[in-house]
Amino acid sequence: MSQNSINARITLYKITECGLYEKGGKSPVLGNLSVFLEDLEKWVHIKDKTLKETCTYASLDDEELNKTFCYDIKKDVNGNYLLITWNKNSSSNNAVATVSGSSKVGEATIQTNTHKPDDIPGFPTYFWIMPNKNRYATLTFDYAQNGRQAVEKYLREFFIKWSRFVVSVTDENGIEEIKCWEDPNNVGKKYPLLFSHFETNLVVNSGKIDFLLNHWKDIRKVYQHNEMSIVDIVKLPLLTRGVSKLLGMNASTSKKSGIKFKLEADVNFNNQSELKELINEWEKKKDPTKWEDIGFSLIGESQKVIWLSESRANNDFDCPLTKEQGGIFKTDELVEWLTGITSSILKLDEKLEE
Repeated sequence: MSQNSINARITLYKITECGLYEKGGKSPVLGNLSVFLEDLEKWVHIKDKTLKETCTYASLDDEELNKTFCYDIKKDVNGNYLLITWNKNSSSNNAVATVSGSSKVGEATIQTNTHKPDDIPGFPTYFWIMPNKNRYATLTFDYAQNGRQAVEKYLREFFIKWSRFVVSVTDENGIEEIKCWEDPNNVGKKYPLLFSHFETNLVVNSGKIDFLLNHWKDIRKVYQHNEMSIVDIVKLPLLTRGVSKLLGMNASTSKKSGIKFKLEADVNFNNQSELKELINEWEKKKDPTKWEDIGFSLIGESQKVIWLSESRANNDFDCPLTKEQGGIFKTDELVEWLTGITSSILKLDEKLEE
């Protein structure tokens, strides 16, 4: 990586369901991803809409918490879309509270940074959506959250409330009331009740998984591990030698050090189906944590652990762009870069044909 670039972790997902469905329906009766994104791009710019008006849902617990907004959306020359969302952080009395990670439990001092009532504290998340390939990618920089669950909820709510298929009226209180859904090109067919679907799966390449399934009889251990990052490590001289050894820390330990955990257990699968069920459960997880990653070692090869996460369709890319003040990229520059590497992103899926 060059000194003027930033690391971008790109993870690829397959879109398995997208559209407006009748109850129990297997296929959408209205809409496709290209149409919905075209509608979203128009909707966020109509009538000088402000950013705070672009949230498509309200939380049941608190309308103001956990909201997602459209920061920007841009289509490239190939019909792919960059969607940047802004994810609201909670705040109290127009202030964001922070504590020092190196403080002792029960002794941390809370610091607050005030902001204006109109400000929305939060962070951006980036998505490269490729409708023609039924794929989309999350982009994370500096280990930021990928926002996948929030954006999928955001899109589902938009499809059902504000896409071109919605037939609604405004009542005397200014509240929009949905009457039905219909295709503008076929107004004779009305749907009184539809459900919005936007479902995705993490793209998992089968090489390592097929190897494990073919050698299920030889698997002898199952592993889980995790590492808790310590951004601000306490001064090492204050630690006893025994604690330092336990944490694996020494005088040269950097700020990226962490406390590592590992669990391993002997195992003998009764059949291939037991292993397959375990793998399927892992694949269903929306955003598996490092602890939820599962590793396997075979008889006679205990030093070689095969981790399921290694089969995920993701990779690190050198992003030659710089963030603007406030820590966000210029939309046009990011679109241009992503357009240039789209073929490389799609190659992360071994099963996808060009």
